[in-house]
Amino acid sequence: MVELNKKNIKTPPGTVYGYVAFIALSTLFYELSLIRILDILWYPHFAYMVITLALLGFGIAGVMTSIFAHRLSWKPSLSIPLTITLAASYIGVFWLLSVLRIDFNEFTSVASLGGKVLLTFSGLLLPFFLSGFILSLLFTEYADRFGKLYAWDLVGASLGCVLVPLLIPSFGGPGLLFLVSALTLTGAALLIRSNLFKVPVLLVAIGLAASPFFSKGDYLEIPFHMNKRGIVYLTGKPPILTKWDRIARIDLIKYAEKFTWIAYDGGTQTSYYYNFDGDYAKLRQALPADTTRHFWDRYVYASHWLKEGSKARVLIVGAAGGQETKAAVTFGASEVDAVELVGSVIRLGKEQYAVEPYTNPVVNAVQGEGRSFLRAGNKTYDIIQMMSNHTSASIASGSGAVSPNYLQTVEAYKEYFTHLSDNGVLHINHHVYPKMLLTAAKAWWEMGRGDFARHVLIYYSQTWANLPTLLIKMQPWTQDEFDRVHGLMRYHFKLIHNPLQVDKSGIDPGFFIGRLPAELQASIPYRIEIPTDDQPFFNHFRKRLAPVSYSEPYVDRSLKVLLNDSIKHGIPMDVIHLLVTTGAALVIALFCLFGPLLFSRVGRTPWKGKLSFVTYFACLGSGFIAIELIFIQLFHKLIGYPLYTYVAVVAAFLIAAGAGSYLTDRLALAKKSFGRFLPFIGIPLYGGLLLLLKEPMLDFCLQWPTGVRIGATAALIFPLGMFLGMPFAIGIAGSHAKGRGAVGWAWAVNGLFTVLGSVLSVLAATYFGFVFTLFAAFTLYILAGFLLPRFAELET
Repeated sequence: MVELNKKNIKTPPGTVYGYVAFIALSTLFYELSLIRILDILWYPHFAYMVITLALLGFGIAGVMTSIFAHRLSWKPSLSIPLTITLAASYIGVFWLLSVLRIDFNEFTSVASLGGKVLLTFSGLLLPFFLSGFILSLLFTEYADRFGKLYAWDLVGASLGCVLVPLLIPSFGGPGLLFLVSALTLTGAALLIRSNLFKVPVLLVAIGLAASPFFSKGDYLEIPFHMNKRGIVYLTGKPPILTKWDRIARIDLIKYAEKFTWIAYDGGTQTSYYYNFDGDYAKLRQALPADTTRHFWDRYVYASHWLKEGSKARVLIVGAAGGQETKAAVTFGASEVDAVELVGSVIRLGKEQYAVEPYTNPVVNAVQGEGRSFLRAGNKTYDIIQMMSNHTSASIASGSGAVSPNYLQTVEAYKEYFTHLSDNGVLHINHHVYPKMLLTAAKAWWEMGRGDFARHVLIYYSQTWANLPTLLIKMQPWTQDEFDRVHGLMRYHFKLIHNPLQVDKSGIDPGFFIGRLPAELQASIPYRIEIPTDDQPFFNHFRKRLAPVSYSEPYVDRSLKVLLNDSIKHGIPMDVIHLLVTTGAALVIALFCLFGPLLFSRVGRTPWKGKLSFVTYFACLGSGFIAIELIFIQLFHKLIGYPLYTYVAVVAAFLIAAGAGSYLTDRLALAKKSFGRFLPFIGIPLYGGLLLLLKEPMLDFCLQWPTGVRIGATAALIFPLGMFLGMPFAIGIAGSHAKGRGAVGWAWAVNGLFTVLGSVLSVLAATYFGFVFTLFAAFTLYILAGFLLPRFAELET
């Protein structure tokens, strides 16, 4: 080991390491809590911008540190009031969101909306700026011990990532803002030496942590901002019950006699508990005439109507309020597996609101993710049914911007077909049937099957519903089977494709072989590319900013609702988060790059490799966020539960990166000719090996319990995460001697390009796939390795 010159090395007091961990913990805790809150107040893709705000706040803090580094130095007397201000700012966010309502669907002008958004986002950004400023000042002061300090920072952040899903059922989203304020004050108490001041600070922290439990309702609340599905108008009286599940917030609202509304995430998604006395014989006699007293409509039970009397084995993916499960039991199913991702909906159904069907002896109602349940069980079914399934919460789906739908990919359809009996039926109600049909056909033909058009029956509602009914049979439809289903559906639904009259179908034959003619694909006014597990973006439809028209090919009501109705004052709300993020990043780029160059001493002073220094930390920021976001998606197949996947992957990366940063400092890797290049070799090599062996390893681990799969995920990620934690510490060690503001500048550039990297990784994954995006990220680290010696000369 190279002998360290300790003469000019500042060593932080022991309490500083714990303080750093608390600040990092509270920062990520706040970030994830805010994402969940905005999922309810706005929409998941808007909540994605919280990540942008966090990194922009850090970037601005880094610039300020770089500019004022020679006038300021970190000391407890400065940090304690800053930390108390940070704690107060979290309470300020609660107040701001409570009094300033932003409705992205209802606004008088773009200017009025923009003013509200700017004011709100400025308030949401303030805590990120304060925490970033505290940490960057501290890292500047103790730059020689950056590796160890950064390790505590990352470990603290990983704890924040784990704590949010653990605590949100007890505190609720808004209550977490008071808890994070308490955690921040606890961190401040570590720096206070006098008990005369420390005890009052800790008492205030305890009071803040306890305050959510003294609210009037089930939880401390922030009023709804948007009238999603009418929830603002329907909640004149308090909901019957509110439950913050780890996956989604659930509000139960009684606004009609025959059912209780289940509002997911403030109305983003919906289901119902229908009143039912458990008399299935009476219900069966009432159908189909009395359908809407017990179900949304006839399409809910079309497959069960077909299989009546066959004692069908049924899988319901996304069981929700139990309509499909009740239909299965009504028509004589012998076994029903009802799988629902939001466990609270199942528990509430069993306890009170849907005792039947969820406690029926033929029903196995469980919390889980559909594809994971299928892979783990190795069962075959006569009916597999899904009703408009997707996860509305940003964290639960992995990322608010990357909006994957793993239930609508080629690989997903292969799994459905594999788990159906010889004459089984796949029954799906989901928007945009042309894309569903194309995806299913691709899977069908890749499995070596043919004549798909004779296996498909499609209906579309002629009234209010915008969910087409897609019925795919493993055997070709017979006349008797078609007549039975058509007798149920013909009066209320338009027949789109008749499998017995394929030559008269209005659907192009290319849809039934999973391959469209180039001219037809170009004429369709929305993205109809086939989604795969590598590009699972079924819901990414927008091809242009202009509205679509019914006169264009394969445009129906559901497409119009999705695309045209989301354009407000000429702004496409479904992609506004990417537009805003990109615009904000480009503006702040000028500030982060040129602010230090023009106004900081380290920026104005000439030194060798300045451009390489900036590019190096830009590569690290872009590369790290891309790898993290894509690995969340890749390991979804292994863990199954989206939220558990997010927490496991992010926590594993942070803890492993902390270990890598600590080893960089401990082993003085920055001072060794080979050691400082170790991560730039290890990242692409281990990352490439992991991608190469991913599928067989994941398939092998799928048979294990969830806890073991989470452990396997962490074990597989840990070596890569450890390598990823080294370059930042190595770069700081090689550059902080250039000037006192160098650390702040590096912090700013890294934050800025993490924002840009997140946007670019979303676009790359959408258009080129996850694997391509990962190799691009690995390439950035190789480039960083080449840049390192240009600004960080090896000490002799």
